[in-house]
Amino acid sequence: MSLFKARDWWSAALGEGEEFDQGCLCVGDVDNSGTGHDKVVVGSYMGMLRIFSPHTNKSSDGSVADAQLLEVQLQNAIIQVEVGKFVSCSELLHLAVLHPRKLSVYSVSGTAGNVEHGDQYQLKLIYEHNLQRTACNMTYGTFGGVTGHHSLCIQSMDGMLMFFEQDSYSFGRFLPGFLLPGPLVYNTRTDSFLTVSSARQLESYKYETLAVATEAESRQDPDLPLKTGSKRLTPDWTFVLGEQALDLSLPSFSHSSSSIFVLGERNLYCLRDNGQIRFMKKLEFNPSCFLPYASVTDGTTNLLLGNHTNMLLVYQDVTLKWAAQLSFVPVAVRIANFPELKGVVVSLSSDGHLLCSYMGTDPSFFSTPKVDAREADYEQVDAEMKKLQKFIREATRTQDILPKTDAEEDLIVTATVSSSMDSPSVKHTRTHTFSTI
Repeated sequence: MSLFKARDWWSAALGEGEEFDQGCLCVGDVDNSGTGHDKVVVGSYMGMLRIFSPHTNKSSDGSVADAQLLEVQLQNAIIQVEVGKFVSCSELLHLAVLHPRKLSVYSVSGTAGNVEHGDQYQLKLIYEHNLQRTACNMTYGTFGGVTGHHSLCIQSMDGMLMFFEQDSYSFGRFLPGFLLPGPLVYNTRTDSFLTVSSARQLESYKYETLAVATEAESRQDPDLPLKTGSKRLTPDWTFVLGEQALDLSLPSFSHSSSSIFVLGERNLYCLRDNGQIRFMKKLEFNPSCFLPYASVTDGTTNLLLGNHTNMLLVYQDVTLKWAAQLSFVPVAVRIANFPELKGVVVSLSSDGHLLCSYMGTDPSFFSTPKVDAREADYEQVDAEMKKLQKFIREATRTQDILPKTDAEEDLIVTATVSSSMDSPSVKHTRTHTFSTI
């Protein structure tokens, strides 16, 4: 689709034989440096946690080693990593790591080094929760309108939403009609949770509705009568997609653009907070990931959309603005700000190819050599034009379907009699005499 390529600013190959997915990448100032510059946090299904601070280092071949702040081997597979305010009475950012049966919250701190090896970074466990059910994904936010810190919500493989307030477990609720887990995201504007059910429809559940619903101590049968004072969980609104969703996203950079973006297998949906559709874009390729981000035009939203043809597309609502070629299929994409460059596109492949790139084309320093400028002789050009037109008229006037023959015959027949011949035969020259009686 495009001759342009994503310009490689910094890249790294993460291990061998490791596997990654869309929840294994996040960016943020996880070490609380105060500069506002992001760090790249990557977790793998092999349990390896890595933190990078990418920067260009053209004078040294070890730029990847210089940019890596931390590498820790954890005991369990890492499903998802997030950066937020997960510790009460603290405004600092912490790192939440979701394992299949455990939720861990860490603090990342750096100590200035006195030698040439640079700063030292440490990963310290703040608290952890052992899960009774296998986790699928998680989301975080200011549940119930609480400000100053973030709460966590984990969706299990059997359809239970588990809510955690820092180091304590709040409650759990089973989603109605659950079969398989889907994407999960929290909407701060409406204090509700959005997910896509196995019925291939987008469902919205308010936090207040979840809090007063039936306690999920065990899997509830919808045919059984409810306990006294309990309330059955029902969605606030639904929207039929007709296909499975790959990801959900709610951009929070502007309250004026209150949109819900849903990436389907063949379509891109944009809805309002009340479930009404704003627009829909039919895709002519298989998407792999997407990320909405702020647009310079009011009332519009830009989207980064990766597909399985190694392309990274930039849309403004439904209009394609740019297309860049990658060397892999991205499974996760983020936008980060680094000290040397802002607005860097961070993409991750399923086999651990981490790339920091930017859009655009490299300038060409080739200059066309200057030629001697000569004024055209219009009389000579006119005479040559008339001569060519005369040739064209004669060629069109004498042109026939069959080619004409030449005036002289091409075939000439010549008869030659040999001068040396045999003498006449006697038999043929004998005279016969007849007599009359």
